[in-house]
Amino acid sequence: MPMPLESQTTAVAWRDVTKVFVDGHQALQGVDLDARRGEILAILGTSGSGKTTLLKLVNRLIDPTSGAVVVNGRATIDWDPIELRLSMGYVIQEAGLMPHLSILANVGIVPRLKGVSRAERDAAGRRCLEQVGLDPAEVEQRFPHQLSGGQRQRVGVARALAAEPELILMDEPFGALDPITRREIQDEFRSLQRRLKKTVILVTHDLREACRLADHLALVDQGRLIQYGEPSDFLERPANDFVRSFFQDAAAVIPFDSGREP
Repeated sequence: MPMPLESQTTAVAWRDVTKVFVDGHQALQGVDLDARRGEILAILGTSGSGKTTLLKLVNRLIDPTSGAVVVNGRATIDWDPIELRLSMGYVIQEAGLMPHLSILANVGIVPRLKGVSRAERDAAGRRCLEQVGLDPAEVEQRFPHQLSGGQRQRVGVARALAAEPELILMDEPFGALDPITRREIQDEFRSLQRRLKKTVILVTHDLREACRLADHLALVDQGRLIQYGEPSDFLERPANDFVRSFFQDAAAVIPFDSGREP
């Protein structure tokens, strides 16, 4: 059966999504949002706005109370949760590496779960380490505690790439790094994304990071989608005073950083 027309251009869609937790807290209210194939969507908002809830719905860590989240043309509730999660890459703050595994073994975790042979996953792991600027000969037999924070975060990106996913979820991926290292890894990731054209959903508190990396932004507040568009749209056509206030310090950043040119 051919893929539905919408899913040919949309990797992930939130359709009229509401989420109410058992304690009665309404985290999301009627959200409609698309993550387009081959692009980076950055989800922004203050603490408690619902942005992390939107991300967790994609890999079925939680399910919507109403509405639907659609991944590659299928509602998440129709996916086997393990199959769904293994189809994605993940990059989280502090990388989330297994401390007892070598770097190469960490990068190969998902291919191993998928039954890929050791020789194949080791070869893929070395390629991914090279893609993120690490020399496999120097780091593959080390353990996470033997690397710097920036190196560990690069390993986290390599691990996300190792299973060759089309979709990568990133939750505050570079927030724990010092400003110089964070900028370097952002530049490297942006360059890598231009080559690989993955679909990336990025949750971040860092407005500058979002404007530097993302093709489109989604600003949420109190569980509602307030505005969606390209970074420049939020400055030139803010939807309301909240958007205007949220982006007031971005004016000097967006013209320099949001261009798609190399």
